[in-house]
Amino acid sequence: MTKISSGITKLLLFYIQYTPLILKILQQMPKGWKWSGSPDCSIDRTFICQFYFQTAVKKSPTPNKTYRNPIYLAKEYKKMIDSGEVKNQAELARLKGISRARVTQILNLLKLDSSILKELEKLGDPLKSRIVTERMLRPYVNKSFQEQKVLLNILKTLFFL
Repeated sequence: MTKISSGITKLLLFYIQYTPLILKILQQMPKGWKWSGSPDCSIDRTFICQFYFQTAVKKSPTPNKTYRNPIYLAKEYKKMIDSGEVKNQAELARLKGISRARVTQILNLLKLDSSILKELEKLGDPLKSRIVTERMLRPYVNKSFQEQKVLLNILKTLFFL
C-alpha cells in the first residue's frame, strides 16, 4: 500500500466515522444558515450549506451637534456655584467632566463688559453653529473697555445685533 492510498483510506475512515456527528451539528444550525441534503448518510453523502449574512449594517442616526452659547454656559456654572449645588470649581469640573482650568476659562467670560454680555445673550442658546466660542472671546477678557468695544463692533457687524 502506498502513502497516497493509505492517506485516502484514513480520510475515508474519518469521513465515515464522523459524518453522522457533523450532520447532527449542521441540523442545529442557527437562523440565517440553511441546511439541505440527505439526513441519512447511507442514501446520499452530500449536503449543501448556505449562509445568509446581513448586507448592510444599520447605523444609528447621530444626534445633531448642539453648540452652547459660552455666556449662557458661564452663567449656568456661576449659578451652580452660587446656589450651593456644587461646592467649588473643582467639584463642578468633576461633575461636567472637564478640567478645572476649563471651568475657570468659561467663568472668566463673565468679566467682559455688560454691554458685550447682553449682545452675546441676544444670540440665544443653543447656537446653530459655532459662531461664538469661549476661545474667541478669551483674549478680550482682561482688556480695557475701549479694547472690548472693538469686539462689540465686530459682533454688531457680523450678527446684525
